[in-house]
Amino acid sequence: MAEFPRWRLARTKTMKQHRERHMLYFREHVKTLDEQSIGEAYMLLLTIGRKYFSYTDRWTVFGPVYATVPDHWHRVASDLNPGSEDYEQILKTPRLIIHTDQMTIERANPESLEGLPETPSSACQQGTRSS
Repeated sequence: MAEFPRWRLARTKTMKQHRERHMLYFREHVKTLDEQSIGEAYMLLLTIGRKYFSYTDRWTVFGPVYATVPDHWHRVASDLNPGSEDYEQILKTPRLIIHTDQMTIERANPESLEGLPETPSSACQQGTRSS
């Protein structure tokens, strides 16, 4: 999808009912990275995200808690579709939420519902949430 000197961007194998879902990974097969490389990765994700997630007001970068390739450093960026297959898992994952228009970033911790649209099932169970 896109190549950078030290990184590759690919669509994830499973889209899980998201319109866009991308993985940025380090070209070399390493489990951990130095702080400067991690910063570079997040800067690339923010730049890439402006293009691929322009259709939505918010999108997210997931922490590696549920990574299917745990021994290769990568991050997944996705829209926040409450109807997606993995939405309940998203709620359990540390993540950054990026607000597209202002490019502001907030950190969301597991089970923190702030900043996320509610699922149809959670609206019925918990009443309505204000945002």
